[in-house]
Amino acid sequence: MYVYSVIIAISLTVFGIVYTFFTYRYKERMALIESGLDIEYFRRVTHRQHIILLSFGMIFIGFALGVLAGFFFEKYLLENYNPKDYRNYPQAYVSMITLFMGVAMLLSYFINRRMKNQNQ
Repeated sequence: MYVYSVIIAISLTVFGIVYTFFTYRYKERMALIESGLDIEYFRRVTHRQHIILLSFGMIFIGFALGVLAGFFFEKYLLENYNPKDYRNYPQAYVSMITLFMGVAMLLSYFINRRMKNQNQ
């Protein structure tokens, strides 16, 4: 029963935060439009948000692929190279996560650069 109350509390908290965010964003935008701000301002801000979201998405995908590759790399090391009967190789996870996150950041940079050149 305790688990259900925690899930309900977390759900209500997330809903409250999202509702408050969108309500205040709407009110702020309406006030800016009434004061005479051009609507193109919001499109530029939205484009910047897309770039940030793309970067974070690529980084998280790189993290997930790094964990998956680390798992397989660790299994390979345990089966083929285990001179002292190690039970795990955390180096496999650390190396693969950093490698794939770096590749994801590079891909994100090149995609963002291409998007920026297309918009100009």
